Amino acid sequence: MRTKTITAVRCVAFIFLFAALFATSACKQEEVAPTKAATTDKVTTTDNGVTPDEARKIAKEAYVFNYSLVMMYRTMYVQAIDTKSKSYRGGFGKWLHLGTSSPKDTDIVSPNNDSPYSYAWVDTRAEPWVLTLPKIEKNRFYTSQWDDLWSFVIGNAGSVDDGNDGGDFLLAPPTWKGELPKGIKKVIQGDSAFLGSLTRTQLIEPKDLPNVKKIQKEYKLQPLSTYLGEPAPKAAPAIQWKPWKEGLETTPEFWDYANFLLPLTTPNPQDKPVLEKMAKIGLGANAAKPSAEIQAAMKQGMQDALAELKKGSTTFKDPALFFRTRKDSNKDYFNRALGVMVGIFGNWGKISTYFAAPKDAQGELLDGSKHSYTLTFTKDQVPDVKNFWSWTMYKLPQRWLVANPIDRYSIGSATPGLATAADGSITLYFSAKSPGKDKESNWLPAPEGPFWPILRTYGPGKAILDKTWKVPLVKQVD
Repeated sequence: MRTKTITAVRCVAFIFLFAALFATSACKQEEVAPTKAATTDKVTTTDNGVTPDEARKIAKEAYVFNYSLVMMYRTMYVQAIDTKSKSYRGGFGKWLHLGTSSPKDTDIVSPNNDSPYSYAWVDTRAEPWVLTLPKIEKNRFYTSQWDDLWSFVIGNAGSVDDGNDGGDFLLAPPTWKGELPKGIKKVIQGDSAFLGSLTRTQLIEPKDLPNVKKIQKEYKLQPLSTYLGEPAPKAAPAIQWKPWKEGLETTPEFWDYANFLLPLTTPNPQDKPVLEKMAKIGLGANAAKPSAEIQAAMKQGMQDALAELKKGSTTFKDPALFFRTRKDSNKDYFNRALGVMVGIFGNWGKISTYFAAPKDAQGELLDGSKHSYTLTFTKDQVPDVKNFWSWTMYKLPQRWLVANPIDRYSIGSATPGLATAADGSITLYFSAKSPGKDKESNWLPAPEGPFWPILRTYGPGKAILDKTWKVPLVKQVD
């Protein structure tokens, strides 16, 4: 059976996108460069019968559709490709283990501070990889979340679905259909050969960090051939990666990166309508470059999309819509993009459910330079969770943690000394200045400016999952 398994994966490679290439075999694609549209100097200019108004509408839709792809590349690039990045730890198949997050951590937006992160990326074009998790204590939460380049959550190995006994899990490319090797618990597979993980290990209390680090060191990634003790297959073709430039996602360069990345994903029939429209404005393999007039219209379409996404980042109602499987998303590209904008690598609701409080009870955006605030859980409102809950503070517009004099970036059920009133209620203080020494046990420092607190519930209970539980209002106190 092992020989069959390796044979089955030797022809696996990334598949070029769009209708003309839907029938291309996986084996042939190993000989093809990433994308002609991104690397060819001689380009034909055409408008494909598209008017500027039509191009603007298509570009708006295309920007939303490709936003998660481009921004996932940004994270993959700084963690697994750019050898000069502070987050680089040796490339694909290598773990980047972190302790508790701090304001210095800017690889992703909206990091949490309750379950130290372990990042990893794998390139499964040549063969699948195997993830190994260790056995841990029953009272600790861990989950190894994996996303594809579209930011779809494609699997979680760990406490919620698999328990805490650990095990081996197969990370496979989209085209893999081999036999499941003996000892493998399940397959994790998405729409791209490049897969990324944000693995979370619960920190039970501050002095527990050495135990977390010990568990992190036991996380293991290895190619399937190594796992089986067999010769490795032929390596996948080298890729000439496009260097990432911060802020390019708001410039016309965005389209160049989309064209570069689309061939690194496997086309899904669900996306065919938007892919066909994109080809009309020069997006996709072999698509002709549009005229200057159409490019100007595309820039307007990008600005339209950015305006809607930025508005959505402060007005959304249900963060559970951000992080889903492809099947559950059902072509909801806007919420997929919004999830990446406000909190890339967010997880499925059954693993951890998120709540944001962008505005106060008066309907005003939260701002530490204007007000101090409180939020009170009555005894019956304290989040019902299997594991734990916490609020984390982020400054806007970056959505990074906030530097503060007490070095506290989150507060919740596991916070030492968190005060509960005699009636069972819990009042939290969100403010740039201390609410007073007697209240600092429940103070989550805010920046002197706009901010955005997020509540995370790990192992959410029934009331949270069925959406009958509601977040209390944030109230101004001055």
